[in-house]
Amino acid sequence: MNLDVWKIFYEVANAKNISKASDKLHISQPAITKQVKNLEEYLHCKLFIRSQKGVTLTTEGELIYGDIKNGLNAFELAEKKISDNNTILSGTIKIGVSTTLTKTYLLQYIRLFHQKYPKVTFEISTDPTSTLKMELKKGKIDFIIAKFPLQTKDDFLYTKIGEMQDIFIVSDAYKELVSKKLALKEIVHYPILLQKQPSSSRDYIEKYCFTNKIKLHSVMEIASSNLLIEFTKIGYGIGVVTKEYVLRELQNKEIYELEVTPKIPKRTFGIIALKKDYLSRGSTEFLRMLLKEKEE
Repeated sequence: MNLDVWKIFYEVANAKNISKASDKLHISQPAITKQVKNLEEYLHCKLFIRSQKGVTLTTEGELIYGDIKNGLNAFELAEKKISDNNTILSGTIKIGVSTTLTKTYLLQYIRLFHQKYPKVTFEISTDPTSTLKMELKKGKIDFIIAKFPLQTKDDFLYTKIGEMQDIFIVSDAYKELVSKKLALKEIVHYPILLQKQPSSSRDYIEKYCFTNKIKLHSVMEIASSNLLIEFTKIGYGIGVVTKEYVLRELQNKEIYELEVTPKIPKRTFGIIALKKDYLSRGSTEFLRMLLKEKEE
């Protein structure tokens, strides 16, 4: 039985309708019906239950549907590899990354890459890292750029590419603290502004406090980094943010960095990708650029 017959079976099963499969394959309905009947005779079993609403798979049809789907996907992937290799670099690179890392790290490389390959577009997802990892497994994004450390006992490949520093910040409302050298235990009684869970940054700060045997007494949860900064500016509390993200605000003295001991350890960040996966030529080239910059 040739591949075309299996493809017809697959499209009919997907559409649950011979007419829709006919439109997609550009094959007449009688021809599709005949091919399905030939396949059923070949396999000595009924594959579809027909009704006025369309068709549904029988138990036997369900058994072979998954294997057929995987097989056809393999052929399509092979065709995509050849197509990507033989065309001008184009398409969409889908990246999962936080707003903080987009602003402080990723945008400069997107600008450079866009100048070189103007036909390539970017699709950015800023969901929590845990959600992005699920999207990565489903193939909905190409790779993730995230802060470490993360749970690495999984099927992902982690590549470190840089470092970032988290700091405590205040507005004029707490300016008396700015000139002091403060112990961590001295500031945790103030309202501390942290990102709302789920958040790897929130987890990191809580672990830092736990390691130093300090309990946060008053945590104010803020939905995003941008809002956290704005709430800090109006004197709502002491914020915890990535320093590289607020360099302009610090320079303009809209906010101030507190000198706290022990200092929050630097965080590394990097690329999370599937260990075994095919990436488009565009994604491969973009990753090559990021890793080359890291080496240099």
